[in-house]
Amino acid sequence: MFETEASMSSPSPSFAVIHLFSTGSYSRKQGLLQVGILSLQRGQSVLKEWFINPEVEFGRSAYQQSKISKEQAKNAETWAEQKEEIQAYLSTFTHVFYFQERHEQAWLKHHVIQDMSRPPVLADLALLCSYFLPHLNLMEMADLVALSSAAQKKPASLPMHGALAALHDQLFRLIEVLLQNIPSTPENEPGQPTLFMQLLSQVLALGSLHTASAWRALLLATQSVEELESPNMAWLTPPATVEAPVLPFHLRSLFTKWLPTVPEAPTVKPRPDILPPNNKNIQDALQAWYHRYDLPERYPQMQYSFFCNKAIAGKGTFAAEAGTGTGKTMGYLIAAAELLRLNPGRKVVVATATKNLQEQIVQGEIPRLRFKEGLHAHLRPAIVKGKNNYLCLSALLNIYDELVVQGKGYIKEGLSWLYLVMRVYYTQGEIEEIPQNIRAVLPDTSRLLAEANAQEVCVPQLCHEPAKCTYARHMELAYAADIIVTNHHKLLQFPPKLTELIKHCIIDEADQFPDNARHALSTGFSLGMLEARLLRPLLGTNMRKGFLDVVGDRVLKGVETETALLIIDEIDSIYRDCQTVKESSDRLQALPIPNGEQRWQEDISFEERGRWVTRNYSADIEQTLQELRTAIQFVAGKLERIHKLLKKPDDKTYGRLETYREKAAEFADTLQKITSDFPSRKWIHVLEKGSQYWSVSKVPYYLQYEMETLQQAYPSLLFTSATLYVASSTQYFRNQLGRTEPFDQEIRQLSPFNYEQQEQVQAVVPAFIPCFDYKMPPAEKQAWHQTAMETLLQCIVALNGRTLVLFTSRRDMDAAYNWLHTRLPAYDIELLKQEGTSLWEIRRFRQEEHSVLLGLDRMWSGVDFPGVTLSQVIVFRLPNPSISNPLVAHRKEVEGGMFWGKFYYPASQHKLRQGFGRLVRREKDKGAFVILDSRVVHSSTMNHFRTELPVEITSFHTENELQTWLLEDLLPSLKLYSEWERRQVSLNPSVEP
Repeated sequence: MFETEASMSSPSPSFAVIHLFSTGSYSRKQGLLQVGILSLQRGQSVLKEWFINPEVEFGRSAYQQSKISKEQAKNAETWAEQKEEIQAYLSTFTHVFYFQERHEQAWLKHHVIQDMSRPPVLADLALLCSYFLPHLNLMEMADLVALSSAAQKKPASLPMHGALAALHDQLFRLIEVLLQNIPSTPENEPGQPTLFMQLLSQVLALGSLHTASAWRALLLATQSVEELESPNMAWLTPPATVEAPVLPFHLRSLFTKWLPTVPEAPTVKPRPDILPPNNKNIQDALQAWYHRYDLPERYPQMQYSFFCNKAIAGKGTFAAEAGTGTGKTMGYLIAAAELLRLNPGRKVVVATATKNLQEQIVQGEIPRLRFKEGLHAHLRPAIVKGKNNYLCLSALLNIYDELVVQGKGYIKEGLSWLYLVMRVYYTQGEIEEIPQNIRAVLPDTSRLLAEANAQEVCVPQLCHEPAKCTYARHMELAYAADIIVTNHHKLLQFPPKLTELIKHCIIDEADQFPDNARHALSTGFSLGMLEARLLRPLLGTNMRKGFLDVVGDRVLKGVETETALLIIDEIDSIYRDCQTVKESSDRLQALPIPNGEQRWQEDISFEERGRWVTRNYSADIEQTLQELRTAIQFVAGKLERIHKLLKKPDDKTYGRLETYREKAAEFADTLQKITSDFPSRKWIHVLEKGSQYWSVSKVPYYLQYEMETLQQAYPSLLFTSATLYVASSTQYFRNQLGRTEPFDQEIRQLSPFNYEQQEQVQAVVPAFIPCFDYKMPPAEKQAWHQTAMETLLQCIVALNGRTLVLFTSRRDMDAAYNWLHTRLPAYDIELLKQEGTSLWEIRRFRQEEHSVLLGLDRMWSGVDFPGVTLSQVIVFRLPNPSISNPLVAHRKEVEGGMFWGKFYYPASQHKLRQGFGRLVRREKDKGAFVILDSRVVHSSTMNHFRTELPVEITSFHTENELQTWLLEDLLPSLKLYSEWERRQVSLNPSVEP
């Protein structure tokens, strides 16, 4: 049994769950509102809670979530007055489970536990749930409460009780996972603990005691399950079982037996001719859906769906814009579902640009379409993602051999491997959206993901478990499905076997398709890929022996002397080639080319000996890449010779040699493809440099041939989006596709929202902010930045958060975040910034009304924030394409004088429309659209922006005009003025941190 120091000091473990609720002042001792502790010790199953006077003003959202009025809070004792009692009660437990929410966790660790003489071991249930139940994707306490049947039984007036009930349920759910029954031995015969228990015990044995307190606490809870008892309260559910089933000990073979095999996909041969749905079919299906969910009939959605039906059931290439509020997604899904209902065996593919929309379609829209006894109850959906989104089972087993069987790993590596096992079991090996808490606590997870990524290491002919391959299981679902949801990138890379089954294609978020198509059709090579997938595995690291050393050790023991010497010579030669690879890579990294993306042929200006000079480094880049390719080819050839010299290799050595040889040959071939046709009008050759990495790629400029291929593959092709038109035409979109002729048919279904008449949106520009110019002197740039930041802060404070700020550069976003994060806490406004997938930040912004989200490209489109949580969208700078962007620079060179009207201005207009579309997502939504870039007023070259918005833009030439509008116009229209008065803050907030 594994025990923590705290548990060893007590004769028996004692457990509790704890939940805190704070008002928003997380960094100070003031701000805590409620503490609840639920004992799980036998005979002491009691609930204790304390109300705390937060000593600060709190807003509506805090009252709604805690149900504690301001009067109740004011009459309660402060934290200082109740601290000793709470800490004394906590010290009676050896282990306390909590759910990580960023701010409450900080309160728990820095104020509640910090100065206790005998603090309990803290175990984070959020981290444990992310680890053992990765498919749940829990991010907030609200998610946990929604899953808890016990919490659902509590009245809404007792949210703290509901939170504690949810924590209790989830703890037992985790214990049941560790004790789950996987039959493997006959009844009445002795066996071993469950698979999870064995794995957890093994990996915990690899490392020191102090690196895994949360894991040990859960393990101890499973071993002391008889000590855990449901509290004597009717709203808590007892555990389903307390018996631990048994398993054999051979974990590696058990792991593969545990996974299901790939099923055969049932196929139905479709009729050659199509029975097209008519408008009556579509109308009946929509009306049945409206009736099922008690929705009013939507005439624009019905008209849009009629058009989609014509496009999907007909032949040709169609285009349809459906403005915000039309109901675009369900409009085309109804049309597709009716076609599939009348034509069994046919398949429809829907391709989107964002993961958000893919998940919304598969998990939200299609389940609502498949309601019981409805027309489409038997619709079979599947989601298809790229191979790089999945784990390779063979690679995962090889990692197991290294970490566990050979005992070379340490505890965090072992826990990372076990986490990947959880993902294989619960998510079919998907590796998308791994929570940040996992990556933060177990940083080795990212490295192991690279080593087991199916895109990089999966070689079908060398697969140890082909019948259980994660990617094959995933694709079989697509072959059996009626409607397939994928992304733009993957659509262009479907295997012929799948493409031949599909004749009907819908491309949603089509305005982003040209750029995504270029990315899908590009060829890339990076230093990071080379190191992670070839150099480190071959050469090893400080923590792990490289594969070349492993082969050397084996041949010295089991191969005849002459052959062994030949193999050792080849290994030594590979080491020298790898050194050449590193030297070539270092030379490319050392070129005086600034960080960022640019074309190879761009001239570089830099200061040399006190004067500015301009040089071109394309020849240096080409030569270095050729040297790199030659050295990698040598590595591939020598790995192949070692493979031939090993006459009787064991399977693992044979397979890994072949894998690394293929990977080296693939890298060399990629470099050959990239450098073969430079320079070219047809291709954009891009170099991207960072402080410690570089990558090169070849991106297609023209898309005509690819679009013709797509149209041949899918005779029925529909492009649709909420923003497909620019200046009342699809010409810009057709220019991006390289399409010279019009679409066979197109439609523009305008948004049903009448923004100006209904006073839904007010668009303004603070024209007193200096005009931005990237050539402005440092002093002027500082003045511009200071004024823009002060104005941004005023707008945010006036609305008490509820703001999305859109940026066109990460540098601007990071600067704004650094400026705001020291100022907004004084107003209890939470500041969020886009990071990675930003799933947590997106959901947090939806749930926390008094928050601000700073975002880049992804936030301009493809995200929805209906309701008051978003009442203001602020555009920091006009979304003009960067001339230094490789695609834009290439267009400027190729298109000449036509570039500005054909691509540049339409691109900026289109992106501004996308940003405007974030504000109003539902009929009752209202808000302000603020452009902080005064060039839209003062610059004649920026006037084209004003005509693309569906509302007039009002200019304010003084700060007083802006403040008057905020207080006398905007806040009353949003019904927020009374809140403003209660807050008693100034509209001239302090700009000093």
